Amino acid sequence: MLKTTVLLSALFFPALSLIASPSFALSPEKLSAKDAAINAANDAALKQALLGTWQAVDTPTATTINGEGNFLADGTATGFTTATYVYNDGYTSDVKVGLRFRWSVKNGVLTLNEFVSDPSQFIKPNHVKHFEIQSVSPEGMNLKDLSDGEVVYRRRKAS
Repeated sequence: MLKTTVLLSALFFPALSLIASPSFALSPEKLSAKDAAINAANDAALKQALLGTWQAVDTPTATTINGEGNFLADGTATGFTTATYVYNDGYTSDVKVGLRFRWSVKNGVLTLNEFVSDPSQFIKPNHVKHFEIQSVSPEGMNLKDLSDGEVVYRRRKAS
């Protein structure tokens, strides 16, 4: 029997240099109209900055690409991640898994959901990821995974 382990690379993410701080963001009922407008403007700028193709890499100069995501203005994205089959005898095999998902930004947090993977058994459709957007530049971005606190780097794919 085949045991499957998926190494889900958080895929993600023009001439903007932004810093978002969800810790500043307050729950909607506690925001003044002015603060709510500022949050909405910040989220709109972050959404614009995330458009395009981002590579999942370990460092800005890494040559190994673990995944890729192309973020579209309509809130959809396509890409791939690298998954590893682990067989019962300990041998492994890497495979590229195609992905489709939805994305949104609210209060400086990037949410990825409604995943469809090919092959389908790799990522459950109800899988949801949340990332604090720490910084975005034309070259790359830093995201903090809100499930475990890990900070990941994503490099913008050269045109």
